Amino acid sequence: MKKVLYFAALVGAVTFSSCGGSHESTEAATTDEHANHTEEAAVDSSLMYPEGAKVFFANLTEGQEVTSPVKVEFGIEGMEVEPAGEANYGKGHHHIIINKNYIEKGTPVPTDEQHIHYGKGQTETELTLEPGNYTLTMQFANGFHMSYGEPLSATIHVTVK
Repeated sequence: MKKVLYFAALVGAVTFSSCGGSHESTEAATTDEHANHTEEAAVDSSLMYPEGAKVFFANLTEGQEVTSPVKVEFGIEGMEVEPAGEANYGKGHHHIIINKNYIEKGTPVPTDEQHIHYGKGQTETELTLEPGNYTLTMQFANGFHMSYGEPLSATIHVTVK
């Protein structure tokens, strides 16, 4: 019985050191590196989506002339829109990126005037834009705002009169 308790205590100590304890030993560093790979795999799995899923502008076309405010309807196939907060397979929410490119897979979508979040699960919006030429990129991301990357983005060019 003492051997079992000693082994359990030893396993607990090793687990503690690999989850935030000392990084002084090579063994702990190796265990920590393994934990990082495990975390990366968890992030990667939260960014998986059904084959053939896509996003598109449901009401706008390439090169279209529009007036401000510009109504944008988010189109999506093969995925489900849900509010931000959890990363669920086959689900996420939209973002509009103005005059910038899509966000690399696994990268958080920034929050600024050019990266607009629709984390409540909105499926349409109105953008107030000054007259001029614009590149609009729709980017789908998981519940933690981590981009699904280029395959779940769509880009068009519009001219605001």
